[in-house]
Amino acid sequence: MPGELPKVAPQVAAKARKHVETALVFVSDLCKIFSSNPSDVPATDELVDQISEHVKKLHMCHQKYIHGIAGDPEVNEQGTRLWNICARLRRECEPTAERLKRLFLHGRVLAFHLLVIAKPKEKCKAHNMIHVVKLALKATRNCIDSSEPALATALLQTAADYKAQLQNIASSLPSDEMNEYNCLEVEYFTVRTALSWIENRLDVAEHMYIKGERLQKFLTPAYAEKLADVLYEIGKSLSVRSDYTMAIKWLERANTIINAQSLENLSREGIELRLAVLQALVTALLGSDTTEGLEQANKYVDYIESQVGNKLVVLLLRLELLQKTPAEVFDGDAYADIIRLMMKSFNSSDSGFKLILHHIRKLHDKCPGIGCTILDEFILSLGVSEINDWVEKAIVTRLYVITGNHQRDSVEVIDAVYDMFSRLAGPLSALAAVASQALIWRKSEANFRQGQYELAERWCRLSLHTLFQNGGPVNTSKIERKLLLCALGRNNLESATLMIQSMSKQSCEDPMTAYLAFKVAIRVEDRALAERCLEAVSLSPDHIDYLGACIAESQKVGDIACAIAALKKLQEKYEYKEPNAINLPALFRCTIRLLNLLVEKSGTDKSELVNDLCQQFDAVVLALERQQQEDEGSMLLNVDELEWFSRNAYNLALKHSSTWDLRYVVRMLTACVSIIDHFPSDLGSTVEQSLKTLFSRFIIASALVSLARTQDNVQKQLRDYLEMRTHIKAFDNQLPEYLLHLDEQSRNDMIRKHAMLLAFDFEAAVALGQWEDLGGIVQRAVSCRNVVAYQSMADSLLRAQAPGQVLYSTMRKIVNEIWVLETFDAVKLAKYTRCLFQATLPLDDGLTMSLLDEACNKARELRENEGSWPEEELEWMATTAFNHSIDCYGAHESERAKEWATKAMNLAHYCSDGGGLERALQGRYMSLNLDHERPN
Repeated sequence: MPGELPKVAPQVAAKARKHVETALVFVSDLCKIFSSNPSDVPATDELVDQISEHVKKLHMCHQKYIHGIAGDPEVNEQGTRLWNICARLRRECEPTAERLKRLFLHGRVLAFHLLVIAKPKEKCKAHNMIHVVKLALKATRNCIDSSEPALATALLQTAADYKAQLQNIASSLPSDEMNEYNCLEVEYFTVRTALSWIENRLDVAEHMYIKGERLQKFLTPAYAEKLADVLYEIGKSLSVRSDYTMAIKWLERANTIINAQSLENLSREGIELRLAVLQALVTALLGSDTTEGLEQANKYVDYIESQVGNKLVVLLLRLELLQKTPAEVFDGDAYADIIRLMMKSFNSSDSGFKLILHHIRKLHDKCPGIGCTILDEFILSLGVSEINDWVEKAIVTRLYVITGNHQRDSVEVIDAVYDMFSRLAGPLSALAAVASQALIWRKSEANFRQGQYELAERWCRLSLHTLFQNGGPVNTSKIERKLLLCALGRNNLESATLMIQSMSKQSCEDPMTAYLAFKVAIRVEDRALAERCLEAVSLSPDHIDYLGACIAESQKVGDIACAIAALKKLQEKYEYKEPNAINLPALFRCTIRLLNLLVEKSGTDKSELVNDLCQQFDAVVLALERQQQEDEGSMLLNVDELEWFSRNAYNLALKHSSTWDLRYVVRMLTACVSIIDHFPSDLGSTVEQSLKTLFSRFIIASALVSLARTQDNVQKQLRDYLEMRTHIKAFDNQLPEYLLHLDEQSRNDMIRKHAMLLAFDFEAAVALGQWEDLGGIVQRAVSCRNVVAYQSMADSLLRAQAPGQVLYSTMRKIVNEIWVLETFDAVKLAKYTRCLFQATLPLDDGLTMSLLDEACNKARELRENEGSWPEEELEWMATTAFNHSIDCYGAHESERAKEWATKAMNLAHYCSDGGGLERALQGRYMSLNLDHERPN
């Protein structure tokens, strides 16, 4: 029957009902999930797959009308509910939440298919069919925007079915619904056009657009905006692909459609779309790179300006027009003027700042000078009162453009930037300051490598601007160091000196900076500065390298004193460990050679230099002793090195023994002896080394006795004597073995030296009050058979305030040794006897009386051997002894007086005066009546 719907098999209908019921249960659960917190949905991909399955089944269900399902209000309610939820959630979704947005899109498609089932075309009124088509087109646009062409195809198929049903009843539609239908027809073809574009089938897109073009006259402003928007997106995407010819075609279509509507009938979005279409069209025309395109673009820009005025979009288009002009006719001033207008209307936003900075850089690429000028103006407009992130970024950009590889350097450019920086409010942040200094450093380093020291210096001074004071001390030190290098490169010592004086303490303490400052100091002969620099570099972990460089620099300029100071610092830092980068023996040798060179060159006052030279040899000894204590088996110096140091110490001491202070001679020879003592024991003793040791000790002792005799300070004098005795003792111990290897003449010479040293030893023992040692010294001198030595000993003893018994016993030994020597005679014997008599009489007259007896015996022996005791000595001793007897008598010591008088007369008996003295003494004895008891 006409008007009846086709019947569906019962089993098919039952299956369809089951699909719908299952879908409704699923939708109910889905709405619950979405209503709680959709962002917590754990598995969006699984849900999308489930939705897709339901969509396929529902799509099959609404292909035919099925009684009991079509038109069900529950289906309509559930579909509407899900549609609204998904639409809202999709709008509220974060732009980056792509997975959720895709889920909500599929949910919306599912809702649409439920609504189609609820409103079948076979039983649906015209306004409901129009509503379904609208929903289909809206969902299709969402699918196209989300690049889901498969979903869009199914939706458009449904829209086509409903549109065809509407077409069948079009003649009976009221005017308003007819107009709606015509607009939907245009929108349908527009969406089909967009889908074909998405599928990259431009021929189909062109066909669909032409099919709908005949209906464009029916478009309302709202539908015109939709169509223009689709055409705009197609044209813009083609422009992005650089297909400017096709882009212009589609954009002009969009422009025609949107401009066909009155402005007052367009929405706010429509007005913005109109401007966006024109802007995109200008961009595409410029991209076509043709004269016609450039002219057309210029006309469009003029038109836009006439419509909206001097807005930012117009200024940007003007800039694009200028950029497309050939380089030879590029109007940099016009470009700059437009940027100035943008700067005046700057809205203090990040996007606005980035936009202006972008076009300033574009201008700089074509006109560097104008670009820098505009950038300076922009920086000053932002940073005169305060420094913020924008100012810092602009400053870094300013430095970036002038430090580029292709940027020509000039003093004028650097000075201009420096002056501009001086007009800004305050220092940059640490991050911006470091970034700026890094850019400047790259430029200064490049100029320095090319020998452009003046330019490199200018860059460095720019980097030290107060604007970059937060760059940190490390950067500051590095830049100041580069300034020093530039000054040295230009050989401008005055500039380098001023730079050093202006440096912070921290910079000066940097080892590399200190090394450079040292180079300056030795060239301007600033010894104090050089010493400070050496101290600074010696504290560095790499002090060996730095001090080595300082030594090399000192020798390069001939400053021996500074080279010596650096060598001393190396010695101070030496660590006794292996392996070691420093060869300590070589270090000592270099220092000694340089010091000796200075000693030879210097004038009259050499004491400080000689002292330093002695300190070096003392340091060698200390190093040997320390090494021996720490590692007894190792040798710091080999035999050749030991020989070098001992030989040089010995030769220097002998060479300068008559010109140096004797204490320096003593120190030098003491070091020589100590070094020789460190020769390996298995080497065996050599005559040469033994001779050097003996001569050294002899000279040391001779010098010390000379110093002691002239020393006013008693404590120092005694120390000299004590040290001298130590060396003499060592000489005694070594001499016997050495004498075996000498010829007779050399042996006699060494024995004479030994005798002299024993005399010195005796003198020292007397001065130190070491009375118990005197006899032993006299005994040790016996083998020398040297009367001069005994005489010297006797003189020392007689001058001393020795205890009586010591004086007597020691002098007796000396006198006896003198007596047995062949060279001794009665005159000398008498003299020493008289001296001893005179010295012991005040101390112990008992000892003195013994001397009288010995004198009598010696006088008698001499007379018997036809010799004689010197007359004046006998007379003096006899007279002195008798006078002492009178003293005893006066002290009421009669027996003592009698004894002394008797001995005096006995001694007078041997006078050769014919008995005159003897008779005189006897007469006086008788007058004293000593034989009788003296009355009280």
